Amino acid sequence: MKKNNEIQIEECPWMDKKFTQLSRTADKLLGLAGRMLYISKSMKKPTTIFNANIFNSKAKKIWFGDIEIERDKEALLKISKRLGPIYVLWEMDGRFLEHIPTIGYVKSRALVTVENGCILYSKEFAERVEILIKKIRGDKE
Repeated sequence: MKKNNEIQIEECPWMDKKFTQLSRTADKLLGLAGRMLYISKSMKKPTTIFNANIFNSKAKKIWFGDIEIERDKEALLKISKRLGPIYVLWEMDGRFLEHIPTIGYVKSRALVTVENGCILYSKEFAERVEILIKKIRGDKE
């Protein structure tokens, strides 16, 4: 049964219906699923995640596309406020799944967790962002 914040995915045959439940809230706040932010990957910002996959607390994919965590901060917080905790995964961890993910899998692969009004980076993602910021500033290690 379709809820108010879901989009019918029958018109998208390449999506796995077992774990994809696109959210109208996410589409409204982030843009249509599948969005591209930059014409070149060299234009990325330190917190850019290309082909990110956002999952909810039921391990359902609610959105996918390019995301810039700092730029999209308010949208992510609003989505989480409305839908509960959300988790942002790399493309490889969220797109090409051969199994229905569990919430344990989603949490363990999350680069970014958004819940209770906070955006939390995983250790891996925080280190990556720090390295990219230093490169941009021209810092020597």
